[in-house]
Amino acid sequence: MKNIVIISDTHGRLPRNEEFWEALDNCDYIFHLGDGRGEIEKLLRIYPQKTYYVYGNCDFASDEWEKIVEVENMKFFLSHGHNYKVKSSDMLLQMRGAELGADCCLYGHTHRPAIDDYSNLKMINPGSLTFAKTYCFATVTHGKILARTVALRQS
Repeated sequence: MKNIVIISDTHGRLPRNEEFWEALDNCDYIFHLGDGRGEIEKLLRIYPQKTYYVYGNCDFASDEWEKIVEVENMKFFLSHGHNYKVKSSDMLLQMRGAELGADCCLYGHTHRPAIDDYSNLKMINPGSLTFAKTYCFATVTHGKILARTVALRQS
């Protein structure tokens, strides 16, 4: 069993929320889905062994737009989502995830949390830590991905 904290769209800020930082301290993986280059760098300094990331449209990067990370034999496709027009529909992202053989597609960009299941493909958007004030906590266990949206509490 592995636990993953999935975040996106931090846009210059990581929360000071104690529960959020405890979740980061205690998880096995941290996935940042872009639009937060400075926060990605901070997470890589604090948690270098467990932080994985992709850049978003506001990161002004020329690489690391998408990647596959395997956790407990489950393939996670990480993308910010802007290249797949996710503000209109997640269909293009679903198609790319299926093409790559992913079990789960992770994306941000919309700032709205969503967890959906399509046949054999789970789609997760953690929302925005800055705007929606949400992230996702996922557990991979016995060949399944269990995920829930977490709303930050005011601290």
